[in-house]
Amino acid sequence: MPDQRTIHVSLVATPEVDVSALGGLHGVLNSVAHMVPDTVSFRANVVVPDSVLECAEPGGNIITNVMGMPLPMQTRLSKVDQTDVLIIPSLYLLTSNWPRDPYPDLTEWIRRMHQRGSLICSACTGAMLLAETGLLDDHEATQHWAFEALFREHFPRVRLNIDKVLLITGASNRIIMSGASAAWHDLVLYLIARYSSPQAARVIAKFFLLNSHTDGQAPYIIFQDNRQHGDGVILAAQQWLQAHSHLPCPLKQAQQNSGLSARTFSRRFCQATGLSPIHYVQQLRITQAKSELEETDTPVDEISWRVGYEDPAFFRRLFKRITGMTPKMYRRKFQLPDPGRSR
Repeated sequence: MPDQRTIHVSLVATPEVDVSALGGLHGVLNSVAHMVPDTVSFRANVVVPDSVLECAEPGGNIITNVMGMPLPMQTRLSKVDQTDVLIIPSLYLLTSNWPRDPYPDLTEWIRRMHQRGSLICSACTGAMLLAETGLLDDHEATQHWAFEALFREHFPRVRLNIDKVLLITGASNRIIMSGASAAWHDLVLYLIARYSSPQAARVIAKFFLLNSHTDGQAPYIIFQDNRQHGDGVILAAQQWLQAHSHLPCPLKQAQQNSGLSARTFSRRFCQATGLSPIHYVQQLRITQAKSELEETDTPVDEISWRVGYEDPAFFRRLFKRITGMTPKMYRRKFQLPDPGRSR
């Protein structure tokens, strides 16, 4: 017979918390016992750091997140001495800054729960708060691809791998991390399968239409080129390439326009952008191809030609290497239905 025990889950809520992820995790976990009889039950509670409550309305148990959403507290951090599972949900990071160790009481509590045997989990940018504990130092980690640079800047000892959607890591493999925002689906299904059964996870996935992102984060990544480097010559080359990357041999023309030797151009381009010139052009071309695949029904071979590749086979290989998908798969996944399109 399945284990009938209750799994106690603490969902950490700070003012930055993404309420959709917090509510989703709370609702799905607390529904398991009702949806799947004769299995373990999850009792998920929202836990708020005491340092946050000091800034809440006097006498109230409600905090407001950075998006203006009121958030009821179920318990405060100092009241939780033990929990089976601790989850830090996604955070809204509205600026390019990260305040060093914003909640010291939370940092210390997470460390203490880890020492007492709790399974520590993060979803998406919740990894920023988890990394403050030092539990990820010298270990592999994942989080949302859009905040890769911010994470690396503040936590250089952590081996960040944004290709991963779900990652088991840390000392004794007691840290579970999921990647971008909707990857909390992967995390919650993992927890249900781990503590209940894979069958229970499948039942929950079907009922709530939860998706496992088995293709990783690569298909979702939007190319973000660095233009804040202060090299005016390379910036001019980037601007020219943005408009002319589809032309034959665009790098040769961009280098000639710069007045630099080929070797100096390549060196300064790498220093400024973090990419070699050829990889930069490939990213520009694949980004344009993605847009055409998402927004049009243009044949793949024609898209290949439009973005600058005369050999469709090479284009398909390059597209899959960068996105993890073939162009056909990418179109099927990301081309949204058009109500006005004839069927």
